[in-house]
Amino acid sequence: MEENIISSTGALQQNALAVLKNLAGKDLVNKQTGIKAQINSEQRSKIICDKAVEKTIVNGFIAKQHYAVALNIEKIWENAIIVADNPDKKNDKNIISIKIFESSIILDNEQAIAYITVKESIKHGHRIYSLELQEIIKSVVTGGTLSGNEGKRTTPHGKPLIISDDNHLFTILPKTE
Repeated sequence: MEENIISSTGALQQNALAVLKNLAGKDLVNKQTGIKAQINSEQRSKIICDKAVEKTIVNGFIAKQHYAVALNIEKIWENAIIVADNPDKKNDKNIISIKIFESSIILDNEQAIAYITVKESIKHGHRIYSLELQEIIKSVVTGGTLSGNEGKRTTPHGKPLIISDDNHLFTILPKTE
């Protein structure tokens, strides 16, 4: 059985890599800020590298979930909100700023935050640099609504994004009052 999980995770990693390759050079627009960012081969590697997956695992998720989120990075980026805009910690003169965006998602019936780091450089503009998952609350999704979601974070449009690990489809959860 464990071999199936590993195989499934490996296939999901390859699917995520293929999606990220297809996004290369494409302007991805964030709805909140209008910022256009791109993913190149270096960023693609960082998004699905072992170190990024390890951070996700430390935060209570599994590799398969990290890759499922990476598969949906375009939608996550589009709906993310900016939470930080800082100068480069290493004072690199070519880096204008490091921006952190977050997007509220539902992944396997758990509410989580997907963090996306974007580097803005003089030469290349904005590049999506990394992806990290952090659990913020356990919730249960039933019948298209989220139970126990009072006061939780949502997208700028008031709707958490759902990523189904079963079929890797990206859907919007209707807002509950």
